[in-house]
Amino acid sequence: MSLVEPEDGVPPAVARQLQVIAFAMGAGLALMAGLVFWAHHHAAAAVPSPAQVKSINALTAVMMGVALALIVASELAWRFLLRGSARPLSGRLQAAFIARLACREGAGLLGLTVAYIAAISGVLRVYPAYWVNLAPFALFLVFLASHWPTEDRLAAEARDALGENPSFLKK
Repeated sequence: MSLVEPEDGVPPAVARQLQVIAFAMGAGLALMAGLVFWAHHHAAAAVPSPAQVKSINALTAVMMGVALALIVASELAWRFLLRGSARPLSGRLQAAFIARLACREGAGLLGLTVAYIAAISGVLRVYPAYWVNLAPFALFLVFLASHWPTEDRLAAEARDALGENPSFLKK
């Protein structure tokens, strides 16, 4: 494994490291989603109080706003970090992708947390509309599927974000 950046693309080691990180983040959220479904299944007898329903309603509204802000912030962080310092582009690419993924993971985790609270309180069983709290998790999975960090995809996304032809990202 060479520490020198290739002239024609993203170093394979960078793509591999980002794949491991992306898989770990996705797996963590998938485990949390499993916990939500388990709690939903085991809360069959729970009858939520009006205060619990009101609380879940407020948490859902806040979660949607925060999730939207985190998703927008993820794209801003991606572009800011790529255009940042004088470090090698591969290092900036790693930092930018991890920050982008972490913001989106945070949105998914927040949604899953609200869904879990709704499940254990019985709100999710009585009011199935609160399954909407899983939307940021679903968006995270869609993001992973459409932005899986391969050498070519990372190079193309960096090219798009930078709006130029960096030295090691030849067209």
